[in-house]
Amino acid sequence: MAVSRILHMKSHSHSKSLHLRRGIEYILKDEKTNDGLYTGAVNCRKDKALADMLSTKSFFGKTDKRQGYHLIISFKEGECDADTAFKVVQEYVDTYLKDNYEAVYSVHTDTDHIHGHIIWNSVRFTDGYKYRYEKGDWERVIQPLVNRICEKYGLSTIDPAEKSVEEKEWDVKKNGAFVWNEQIKKDVDACILRSADFQMFIQSMKELGYEIKYGKYMAVKPKGMQRFRRLKSLGEGYSEDEIKVRIEKESMKSYQGKSYRNYSPKIRFYKGKVKKRKLTGLQKEYFRMLYRLGKIRKRSYSQVWKYKEDLKKFDRLKKQYLFLSTYEIGKAEEITTAQKKIRTKIKTLNLAKKVLESEMNEKADIIQAVDVIKEESKASLLYKLGDEFFKESDDKVKEAKEVLKTHGITFEDAKTLKEHYESLLKENANSVKKLRSDINTGYQIKKDIEERIKEREIERSKEKERTDQIEDKRKIRKR
Repeated sequence: MAVSRILHMKSHSHSKSLHLRRGIEYILKDEKTNDGLYTGAVNCRKDKALADMLSTKSFFGKTDKRQGYHLIISFKEGECDADTAFKVVQEYVDTYLKDNYEAVYSVHTDTDHIHGHIIWNSVRFTDGYKYRYEKGDWERVIQPLVNRICEKYGLSTIDPAEKSVEEKEWDVKKNGAFVWNEQIKKDVDACILRSADFQMFIQSMKELGYEIKYGKYMAVKPKGMQRFRRLKSLGEGYSEDEIKVRIEKESMKSYQGKSYRNYSPKIRFYKGKVKKRKLTGLQKEYFRMLYRLGKIRKRSYSQVWKYKEDLKKFDRLKKQYLFLSTYEIGKAEEITTAQKKIRTKIKTLNLAKKVLESEMNEKADIIQAVDVIKEESKASLLYKLGDEFFKESDDKVKEAKEVLKTHGITFEDAKTLKEHYESLLKENANSVKKLRSDINTGYQIKKDIEERIKEREIERSKEKERTDQIEDKRKIRKR
């Protein structure tokens, strides 16, 4: 039998990618993999795997926190040889990671128990989203996939321990955040407006088909969703206490005209957006698709589980249409030109980021002094009240204040300066993220156009075939 175990590699304080680098070097060692015979890689160069992964992280601006994941698949002693183990590992990578992640893998043959290693980047190269391992994923996804592959090669399997249902939803492919979060928030808002008290709110939610679960936090589950969602995870205004306050304050009158930042714009937004100029052929095509999908807005959100694929398509088309409108693209050929301009903007923003970081480095002692004072001020106060244990903290605060005094700046001014730079860097990162998303949207549009061209060619071919058949029948009748 094969047993899997998953580990995550955190960012190191001295070098963010240290754990990731060491992990890749370890699993690819020649002495463990029969001189590299049992090694492989997908979506990256095996000998340059770390550089490729770091390049992806840098491109999407996600270089911190978790760097990668390490899966170990251990096989029962004597049950399979290295070739079979390598096929199992390779098939796992192709099934689970190949579409979205850069990964390296190997089989170690230097011990009595043959075992495989897989390391993949925490950031998806396709869209920049980070892989998230949640409690229960091993029982639900990872080990079952290992079992299926092992069965294919005649190896024994193990039954993953059954776990209680988690409240945390993760499976973005199957239950995307756009679909479920928007559904639940819309239904909660509607139930708040028609409820006189919290009990009536609960009853209204149940009438819409929701299951309610109480614990430390209140959680709900609409029909079609596999796991409960904590209401507090939906954002500001959706915790149990906040809902109770909203029930008292909100009414239909107060709700009119109110918009939430996460709500998707309605179709009329696009209509108003493009009235200023004549639509091009490509933009008309996208507008027509959006208009046809507009019917989903007329249905009750509590029935979203029946048509979530339409919602996903609507969300994708919305992004693509806005891309075409924003960059004034009239022909498919102009997408590449727009992408080049976007990359130029990104380069400019990256240069601006370097300038900001350089300025921050020049003021590093001031910024560090602010951090020290904020972190140690409470402990310093305790020392002044007589607790000798916190003397070291008081010394640190004194040193930090001396640094600010040397530079002739007050703590409040230094704090404002630090927040100013952080705000600029955050704004820069958000702009880069948006532009990179636009580049990806351009690629999606190109792919969709190619698919539609193929579909139309197939349809024309079928139509011609039908026409030819009708013509042949006419000729036969004349005879």
